[in-house]
Parts: sequence; structure tokens; C-alpha cells
Amino acid sequence: MMWCTHLTTGLTAGYLVTGLDPALAAAGLASLLPDIDSPSSYVSNKIPVLPEVIRLLSGHRGFFHSITAAVIISVLCFIYAGKNFAIAAGAGYLTHLAGDMLTCSGISLFWPFRKKISIPLVKTGGILEKLVIMPVSVILLIKVFS
Repeated sequence: MMWCTHLTTGLTAGYLVTGLDPALAAAGLASLLPDIDSPSSYVSNKIPVLPEVIRLLSGHRGFFHSITAAVIISVLCFIYAGKNFAIAAGAGYLTHLAGDMLTCSGISLFWPFRKKISIPLVKTGGILEKLVIMPVSVILLIKVFS
């Protein structure tokens, strides 16, 4: 799914679990983090070389698109930033996984098992995502924050 869709759903989930808290930033960042394994993603464009290394090691929609990664990110946030940050980051990360699971490509949800889990309702970057899912996620974000 497009990065702005992931960001808006991640922020909405973060807000719903932590309220208007500084931890909300963790939800937004975590909602973008799974795509660090894709050289063309918003987050990987900010970090040179690392995305290519990650992609070579686990492939796109491998480790970083799994429950394993979501748990590790949440635990690290808990250790270094506290409970609210861990909860917000977990919520943001999981919204990304849920969104990508709705695509035809699916995700390796239970990595290291490589079987892709997919509920193929949306084509990544397709018309349904651009004209329905993204606007609905933006409206939801506005509604939650108003």
C-alpha cells in the first residue's frame, strides 16, 4: 500500500491506543518501517544502502513484514522509550501488516516461515487503493483527531 495510507492508519491506531501523546510519533514511524526492505519505499529512500542489504537478506515482505519484527520493534520501544511508545509502535506496525495482507502479494506474517498470508482485496498502488482506501484512511484520521 502507499506510504501515506500506512502513515494515516498507523497514526489513527496510535491515537486510539495512546491518545494525543508524544508516543504517537512512534506509531507513525512504525507504520512506515516494514517497507525498509523495499528500495523504492518512502523510508528506505532516507537511508542509503541499508534497504538493499535488508532486501538481499530477507527479501521484500519477508522478516520486516512479520509478527516477529512487530514484537521486536515493540520490545525495543518498551526498553528504550516506555510502555506508551511500545503500544503505539506496535499498533502502527500492525496496521501496516494488516494493510499489506489485504494485497495480492500478501506477507510472510509468521516469518521465518515463508508462506505468504493474503486476503487479496487490493492491488498495491491500484485504483481501489488510490480512490477508496487512501481517502477513507485520511477521513478516519481527521475524524479521530477532531
